[in-house]
Order: sequence, then C-alpha cells, then structure tokens
Amino acid sequence: MAFDEKSAIAPVIIEELDENALNNMNVDMTEFIEAQALEIEDVPQNVISDVYSRQSTSAMDITTEEEGHDLLITADEEDQLTKQFLNGELTFSEYSSRMDQDVDLETAELDFSRNDFENEEVETNKTIQSKTSKPQSGGQIRHKRKKRTLPPVLQGLMGEANLRYARGDTELAAQICMEIIRQVPSAPEPFHTLAMIYETDQPEKSLQFALIAAHLSPKDADQWVRLANMSLEGGDIKQAITCYNKAIQANPKDVTLYETRAQLLDRNGDKRAYLKGFLKLVHQLEPEDGQNIIKYAKMLAKRYMEENNNEQALEAMENIFSKCPSFITLEEVNIMTEILIALKKFKRSLNILTTYTSIWVKYKSIDGTQDSDLIIKGFGNEKKEELEDSNICEIESCGVPDNVVVDLKAKFLVILIELNQMKLAENFLPNFYLNENPEISGDLFLDIAEALMGKKEFKHALMLLEPLVNSNNYSLAAVWLRHAECWVGCKDLKKAIKSYEVVRQLSSQHLGARTALAKLYKLKGQYNKAIEVLNQDPESDTLDPQVIYQRTLLLFKVKKYDEYFQSGMLLFSRHCANIRNKAELNTLTRAYVVRQRLETLQLHRLSRGEKLEEENAPSFLNNTELSEKKEFLLLLQMCKLACTLKKYGLLQRICSSALTSKRFEKRNSHIMFLCLLSCIYNNDSYHGYNIVRQLIRVCQEPNSWNLLNIIVQKAEDCRHNRFIMRLLGREDVFSYLHIMHANNCLISGTYKYALNDYISLFKVVPSALLALLIGVTLLQMACQKFSAKKNQLVSQAIAFLKKYSQLRTEDGEQETYYNMGRAFHQIGLLPAAVQFYKLVLDKDPGDLVKKNSYLLDLRKEAAFNLHLIYLQSENYLLARMYLENYITI
Repeated sequence: MAFDEKSAIAPVIIEELDENALNNMNVDMTEFIEAQALEIEDVPQNVISDVYSRQSTSAMDITTEEEGHDLLITADEEDQLTKQFLNGELTFSEYSSRMDQDVDLETAELDFSRNDFENEEVETNKTIQSKTSKPQSGGQIRHKRKKRTLPPVLQGLMGEANLRYARGDTELAAQICMEIIRQVPSAPEPFHTLAMIYETDQPEKSLQFALIAAHLSPKDADQWVRLANMSLEGGDIKQAITCYNKAIQANPKDVTLYETRAQLLDRNGDKRAYLKGFLKLVHQLEPEDGQNIIKYAKMLAKRYMEENNNEQALEAMENIFSKCPSFITLEEVNIMTEILIALKKFKRSLNILTTYTSIWVKYKSIDGTQDSDLIIKGFGNEKKEELEDSNICEIESCGVPDNVVVDLKAKFLVILIELNQMKLAENFLPNFYLNENPEISGDLFLDIAEALMGKKEFKHALMLLEPLVNSNNYSLAAVWLRHAECWVGCKDLKKAIKSYEVVRQLSSQHLGARTALAKLYKLKGQYNKAIEVLNQDPESDTLDPQVIYQRTLLLFKVKKYDEYFQSGMLLFSRHCANIRNKAELNTLTRAYVVRQRLETLQLHRLSRGEKLEEENAPSFLNNTELSEKKEFLLLLQMCKLACTLKKYGLLQRICSSALTSKRFEKRNSHIMFLCLLSCIYNNDSYHGYNIVRQLIRVCQEPNSWNLLNIIVQKAEDCRHNRFIMRLLGREDVFSYLHIMHANNCLISGTYKYALNDYISLFKVVPSALLALLIGVTLLQMACQKFSAKKNQLVSQAIAFLKKYSQLRTEDGEQETYYNMGRAFHQIGLLPAAVQFYKLVLDKDPGDLVKKNSYLLDLRKEAAFNLHLIYLQSENYLLARMYLENYITI
C-alpha cells in the first residue's frame, strides 16, 4: 500500500535471514540467527517484498486456493479503507463500521434491546448457518473472522522492524511495517509499532495507527480507554465515544465504562444513545450486582416516564423484578405499578401489589366454584400467571391493611376501578377520602377521580374532587376543570358553569375550558356570554382556529355583523393574504393558479420596497380539527351576507383574499366566480374583465360569455375588443363570440361590419335574436343623416322585425309587440307604434311573464311610451290616464 514515505532511503544495513534455517523444522524460530550483512545503496519501495517473495509464497501456501483468493480480495478492501482513514477521508467511527462488514458493532451497541436476549439463540443459529451456506451466484465469499496472526516469515520480519526501531532506525522500521501491512492488513503488530514510531513527532498520526491496531485486537478494554482519553485531549468527542463503545464490547460489565460514556453522550447531546447505553448495562449486569441494577433501572424508568415512553420504562424496571427480587422495596413497587397502570396492564399490576405488600386478593375459580385457598400472594406461582393471562377470573374479595402506604392504596383503588370492580372499590373509597389528607395526597385523589370519570362514575369522583377544590395546595385549574366535567356528567349545568368560570379565572389561556364553557352558555341561550368567553387577543394570545370559528358563528347568530366580518377575516388570515391596496388586486386577477398569484404578489411588494409578511401578524395553533369544508361554507356565508347588506367593497376584499388561499386551492374556479360577481356588483369592470378572461379560457359556456357581456357593458376601456379578435380565428362558423364581435361593431357605429356579421350568422343558424339585431342595425343605418336609400333600409328593417316576431314563441309575444312598437316609434310612424303598444297592454302576457313579472313584464314601459306620444300630440288627458292606470304606485 502506498503511504507518504520516501521512495529512496540512505544506505542502511539489513540482516539477511538464512533460508535453509527457515526450512529446518528443528530450529527454534524465537532465537536470533546470525547472518551476513548486505549494504544497499538505494532501497526501492518494493525492495523488501522482492527479498522475501519466496518466503512469503511458501508461507501463504498453507491456505487453500479458495481461501487465498478470498483473503486477497479482503486485503485489498482493508488496504483501501485503511488508506482512506489515514488520509482523513474517513472518521474512525466510519472506518470501524465498514471494517466490520457483517455486523455494525457500534449500531449493535446503541440499539441493544430486550428482544436481543429473547432471540439470542435464534440469531446464533442463523449466524452459523450463514457462515456455512454457499454464496449466491456472482457473489464473493466473505469470512466473518479474518486472520489476525502473521505467518512465521512475517513474524521474523516484524521482529526485524522492532529491532530497527529499538536501535533508532525508525525510517526503515516504518518501511518494514508498511510492507507487512501490505501483505497482511489485518495484523495488529505493525500498527502498534507504527504508533510508537510516530508518537513523538506526529501524535495525530500515531493515534490513527493506534486506533487501527486496537480495532484489529479489540479485546483489550484498557487500550480503548487510553485511546478514548487521547481522543478527548484532541477534542474529538465522537471518536472518544466510539472508543468507549469498543471498550464496553470488550468488557460489557464494567460500570465505570458506561458512566464515562454516558457523560460524553450527554456532552454531545445524544440523549437517546445515553439512555440506551444504560439500558444495555442493566441487561448485562448479573443478579449479584443488584444495587447497580436497581440504581440504573430506576434512573432509566424515571427518565423514560418523563418522556412518556412507558414501554421502555417497563423494560428497564423488569430487570429489577426478574434479576434481584430480594432487593425490591416499596419504592420500586410504586414505580412499577405506576408504569403498568399507564400501560393499562392492570392485572399484572395487581399481582405485584399482592406479592410485595400486605394487600390481598381472593379470586373466584374458573369453573365458578368457590376456592377459599386461592389467595394470590406469590409472584411466580403458576395459578397467578394463569390468571394474569386470562380475563375469565373475577375477584371475590380483597383487603387493604392500614399499614399499606397511601400511594399503593391509591393505585390499588385505581386498579379495582379499571378492572370494573366498582362494588369492591366503593368499600374502600370512603375510608380513603375521609382519612387521607388532601393537602398532602392531592395528586392521588386526582388519580382516583380521573379513573372514576373514565368509568362515568361522576358522583363518586366528586367526593374526591370536593376536598381538592377546597384545599390550599390543590385548588388548581386542572382540578377545577375535572370538577366542572363531573358536574356536566351529572347534568348540573349551573354548577358546571361556576366551576368552568373558576378555571377561566385561574388559567385564562386554557382554550379547552373556555370552549366547554361557551357550549354551556349556548345551551342556556346566553350567546353574548359565550362570545365573551371565546374572545382571544390577537396581539398577545396564540389563537385557536376552532375557537375563532365558533365565535364567528355566534356573532352571526346574534347579528353583530361588523364583529362577524372581522372575526371571519381573522380566521382566513391563516392562509389568505391581506390585500393592502387596490394595486395589489391587479396582480391577483391576472393569474389563474394560486402559486402564480402569490409569486406575483411578492414581486409587486418587493418592487415597492414593502415587507412580504404582515407586521404584528397573529400566531395560530396547528389545529387540524377545523375542516376545509366548514371554513369554505363560512366564506360563502360571509359573501352572501355582504351582498345582502350591499357592502360590495367588503365582498370584493373577502373574495380577493380567498384567491391567495392554498387551503381553498381545489375550489379555485368557485372563488374566481365569486370574485367576478363582487367586481360586477362593485362596478369594477377593470379587474372583473381580468377574471372573466381567465374563466373563458377554461370554460367557454354560454354563461361565461354572458358574464363577459355584462363586464363589457360596464367597461371603460376597449381591451375586450382585442381579446375577442384574438379568439375569433379559433372558433367555429357560429359561436357567441361572433355575436359579441358584431355587437361591438354595432355599439362602435360601424354598422356595415355589424350587418355583415349578423347576416352571415343568420344564414347559418337563423334565430329570433339575430333577426332582431339585423332589424335594429338597419334602422340605425336608416336614421343616419347622410344614408342613401332610406326607404329601402326601413322596409328591410321592418321585414326582419316581422321575421323576428315569427321566430319568437308565444311566451315572447309581449316582447315582440313592444319591440315592434319601439321600432315604429323610432322612425316616427306613431300610429303603428301606438297600435303595438296597445297590444302590449291588452294581450295576455303569458304564464312565464306572470311568474317573473318584476323582470319580464313590459306593460309599464309600453304605457310610458304611449304617454310620451300623447304628450307630443298635446293629448294630456290620455297621457295622464296611462300614467295613472299602469305606472302610478
């Protein structure tokens, strides 16, 4: 292998070994053999391998051809890994784990668990089978245990290296060690020598060689401790932890190693490995070391319980009860039962109490007969284990002597309640809450009360909670909350409200209590009080969306609409951008996708030097209970109310803000439609046109064109003309777009273009609307000052109006009469106009017009036009008559 060594060294003396002596089996290889000295001027890098090539070859012949091939491959890989470690490309932890290809020792150390013990025999068998099994096709044979010893020839060469080092010839000694490493990378001896060679001049390199040497001979725990201390001196905590991992593997029962490693893990911030290390220690310790088992198992249990990891806490405590039951005290019993109750293993917890305390339990036998001798007192007897695993047995009787400590009494009561033995528990409850001091044992009172509440025994729970709420030490918000919940369970709403009000005073930030109190006020019809309870301060509180939602609905119910809109907008501000000015509205209405709108809005604010986020924006809880559907229905309700109250500016702000919501992204089209309606109601044709243009590109339905037509009628610019012209080439022969284009020509006064389009469309699809539009266009042309052939234009116009009246159905008869009268009125043929206006007044309008008279009935318009004609002819009486009969309210 190539290290950073000189390829040529000054003339040195190497003792040549006698080859014949090597082949003589009677020669003691431990003795020195004199040989002639050779003077070498230039020593090339591979000189030693050339000199000893024959010896190495003969030594390696002791292995089979297959093993030699495998060792050659393994040597190359180890050579590469060692080179990377020495060059700083790998840390020692990485080097160690890669060298141990079959088992990652460090991972196995940190991930030790109780299952390793249960499956130890199975895993051992699997390992043996994997060693003896044949490799898969194309795979290479890998031996789990690599050779660590040197062949006889290389042992002599290793002795030569040590001799050179002792004489002070460190350079040649280092080169010899390198050659030995090249041939047998898994031997620790050359690395030990290299570590000593570089100890003074290059301590870091010396440490690297020492680590490799220790890795190749890992059974020396003291060596790993020394290397860990050296790593700490160099400031490498992670490497020191790895060294202690190796030391623990070498001596797994040394407590001091675990403690020192735990301190390092704590310094490194790895709490998980810190706990697992001690858990491994507890598993490794034997029963005779009971004090240490109890010490560390209790420490682990408490730490895991603080993290709410009761499974691991139970695993730690089980070591105490299985290995050293004679050392168990009431403290260990208390911790164990607390863990088992948290894990809902009540029968086992009960058996532990009956085993290690004077509490006794008498069970009914499985067949239903009484067995007075079946008193469970022994933790290990077969009958108790049978009962532990079965739910068939029932408790016949039990007893709790007075000398039992109060903590275990409380746990025994909790177990009875959880096992649905309420009749037995009722016998002990009065004795407990009457004789025990709630100022001292208040937490135990609360535990029993919560167990009773879980079984809906609210009256019994109140007996335990009443002393607590009246005490000095335990009159806390959590206790009052349980007190209120019990009164709700008892259906006494008045007392429940009082208790909830106390919770509100003691803990104003408790949103759960405030929500429950608001529900009670709602049940009693006191909505204003419920609104007050649910109020949150956006500047100081972390807001709960669910609470805001409930308060918003209550504000709507009591018709406090201003506060209702404010509360709703506050709720939507979680996922909707606040529209600061009308200029920002333009950036939102030009894009169809929410992501594009937000990006455009950010670019707009950056260009104006504004902050992207709102200043003093409220913070919200990550509450997923409020569904997207409920929130969208609230948005629709707000839009409908704003439209009813004619607050069209507010309506437009609500809808425009919703355009930026990723939460409503699936309802994008619906929100765009609402935003378009808000623009129409608010007479904002500019932004309304931007939105309707996006809708038409997605959905070209008649309603979409009608919406565009509404916007165009109110538009103050001509942008729609260019838009329509761009789309004309993509349309069929007949479409609503062609009609809109012709309408634009008619409005702009280019009557010939409009007439050409209308007649072309009428030839393809004749319709009453097109006939009416053609007649109107011809009339407009006839009314121009310098138009030629006026009579011909009027005749054609009347002909198309007649065609229009024929194409309309009976439901549109009133409309045709009015339009005919309107046309004759325009060209000055007043008698004909009067005739058609009177037909509008005299004829039955039809069922459709009657049902929608406020929209379709034209009698008022016809009467007003008649009134104008009679005024022009100075017939004031008839004019007044038509006004009084048809128009006067």
